[in-house]
Amino acid sequence: MEKIILKAQNEEELKNMISRSLTLKEDETYQVKVLKYPKKILFVNIKGEYEIEIVKKSELKTNKTETETQELKIQNKNKDVKKDIKNYSLQKENNKNSNNKKNYRNGNFENDENHSDMNIDKIRGFFKEFIVSIRLDIKIVNIKKENNGKYLVILDGKDMRFLIGEKGSALNSLEYLISTTKKFKHLKISVDSNNYKEKREHSLRDLARKKGKAVLLTGNAIKLNPMASHERRIIHEEISFMKGLKTESVGEDPKRYLIIKKLDEKN
Repeated sequence: MEKIILKAQNEEELKNMISRSLTLKEDETYQVKVLKYPKKILFVNIKGEYEIEIVKKSELKTNKTETETQELKIQNKNKDVKKDIKNYSLQKENNKNSNNKKNYRNGNFENDENHSDMNIDKIRGFFKEFIVSIRLDIKIVNIKKENNGKYLVILDGKDMRFLIGEKGSALNSLEYLISTTKKFKHLKISVDSNNYKEKREHSLRDLARKKGKAVLLTGNAIKLNPMASHERRIIHEEISFMKGLKTESVGEDPKRYLIIKKLDEKN
């Protein structure tokens, strides 16, 4: 039977698209197969992908019965798997506790930071849950504590562009949201992928030099687009290396922006 692929953000939008796209006969109906679920990541909406197939109503009833039987088998199998996983987890936890007690009695606890830093385990647990919930092709590459005390989370995957967002906007928002949670309020957590932040910093410094030269050449002040505070600091720093220029911050976050102007320019 005929099949079409539709993309929609929600169920209502999908139903409207189906009603406009399909012309059904009296003995026909349709069934929907989800190829990709719709997602919302911070400020980014990603449409779901659906396969719509026109089928005979009689065929649908037969397929439904077969599907229900198969789903029941899968559910029973999943119950057994979950039970095995639960038993394995309990056994693993008991072994861990037993080893910890043994090490404690013998005075063999390691002082290595990678073994003793519980914050890394908390951060890893948070990001595992986050990645599962957003259903994107993203994985944790590494989590480490840097010399300045900040925790760096390195992610990678085909869908990282959605988590980074336009000019890093989604990534900045994610870091801000993490910093406001009660669990991580006392920690500084940075998220990066494929050295994106380093590349972004180079891009911002190039932008600052380019705009700074234009101000020196024309004498006209230049207003930049709104940026996060750490990106404004990069612009401030780079302009400070250029004689005869200064920067001024204007507005309130998240729309706070910079103006590059000559030092002798009157306000």
